[in-house]
Amino acid sequence: MEREAGRVFDGWKEGKIYFAPTYKYSYNSDAYAGETTKSKKKRRTPAWCDRILWYGEGIEQLQYFRGESRFSDHRPVCAVFQAQVEASSHGRCRKGYSSVYSRIPRDEILPQRHSFYEF
Repeated sequence: MEREAGRVFDGWKEGKIYFAPTYKYSYNSDAYAGETTKSKKKRRTPAWCDRILWYGEGIEQLQYFRGESRFSDHRPVCAVFQAQVEASSHGRCRKGYSSVYSRIPRDEILPQRHSFYEF
């Protein structure tokens, strides 16, 4: 809300979130903390605490998703970007020049998305 209002991270961008909240999970579980137990501890509201922002022109986010690792009370967040770059010296870049125009099929390099939630 603060970023969208222009009060913080001015000029930074974030993709649309279509995944379930990434915090706060019970360790080694798919349950949110406090969801299944009758604990006297304060129940934390599930939230999207983990985010990926970018700044600059010529950057396009292709995917934005969360991982399903259970090693923490957070779920990891991942993103895949396509970025336009400009080489300033063709002489120094000659070695990698042939690979600039080679294309790898997108499905071969993008991680597969697994979701247990419908949005």
